[in-house]
Amino acid sequence: MTTEAKFKYALKEMMLSHPLEDINVTVLCEKCECHRQTFYYHYQDIYDLLAAIFLNERIEGLNQASDVMEALSCFLGYAKSNFVFLRSTCTSSAHDLVDDFFYGKMTTKLFDVLSKKDAYGLSRDGYRAVARRYAKTLSDELGYGFRDISITPSRFERNMKSFFVASYSTVFPAFVALSKEDKTK
Repeated sequence: MTTEAKFKYALKEMMLSHPLEDINVTVLCEKCECHRQTFYYHYQDIYDLLAAIFLNERIEGLNQASDVMEALSCFLGYAKSNFVFLRSTCTSSAHDLVDDFFYGKMTTKLFDVLSKKDAYGLSRDGYRAVARRYAKTLSDELGYGFRDISITPSRFERNMKSFFVASYSTVFPAFVALSKEDKTK
């Protein structure tokens, strides 16, 4: 395992039991059995390390998802299996990393799925607009759920699954219609 991977793994593991604000470079380096200089050779601070974690995160099954609901199921699976880590990040000053992570991944995947199927007769820009709008809606709701400290992981999963299904049948078609309107202007 590379030194960078050790730091990433250790931080994620530590965030399962400690808030991000309670983790500092000294404690992290002790856990990794590395010197502080080694940490600073790779990262500027804990938040830079956290950003690197999100930059390299993979969502299981996402590459194989061929429609919107399959893709959303993959995002929900990732959120459930990383719930504590994501909540810890969302309740810290690094909350924007979670929002940006989901928004970016969702926008890319939704655009890929929608433009390949071309089921709505939109231009590439139209599909891009639908993907961005819908991804923003979904990522905002995920962030809202993670920030609710009273919610349990199983309740979070149920709520998000209900939201994903309901939004796909109501909000998503509205975004498609909006993009069709934009096309005619």
